[in-house]
Amino acid sequence: MPIPTLGYEGVTTLSKTLVAETQLIEAISLFVANKFLCAITLAGAAEEILGKLLLQKSELPAIRESIQSIQEIRAKTGLTVMEGNSDNKIVDEWNTARNSLKHLVLPDQEYISINLCDEAYWMIKRALANAQKLNVAIENEDDFENWVIININL
Repeated sequence: MPIPTLGYEGVTTLSKTLVAETQLIEAISLFVANKFLCAITLAGAAEEILGKLLLQKSELPAIRESIQSIQEIRAKTGLTVMEGNSDNKIVDEWNTARNSLKHLVLPDQEYISINLCDEAYWMIKRALANAQKLNVAIENEDDFENWVIININL
């Protein structure tokens, strides 16, 4: 039995790479328009898809490379970098904003407090790093970088 449709358009077949690319392009468009909340969730979705595509190729996504760097610093220096947290705890902390916006993490918590711009910035940076490793060109990456230079002076 066919799935009911509105009849506006037919079924489209998309590669996961194209899905993530489109999500990241839209996240950047939202970011440069100061619409950070939706930029976080779209960039987070792109970052996750691109990261899993990298893992399928036996390559590390940006978040895992960062964890590896933390482990190397700990091993070489003996310092308790990132408060000695486990890899999974660090990843969970880095994804807190995205997950808080997507899910009802704590049912009795009606409000969340986050820096939307910062969280969107870092999620987009992680997604862009993954895209670069996969040789996926993001057409508005320069718009993002220019916005940061003009508005934040990094």
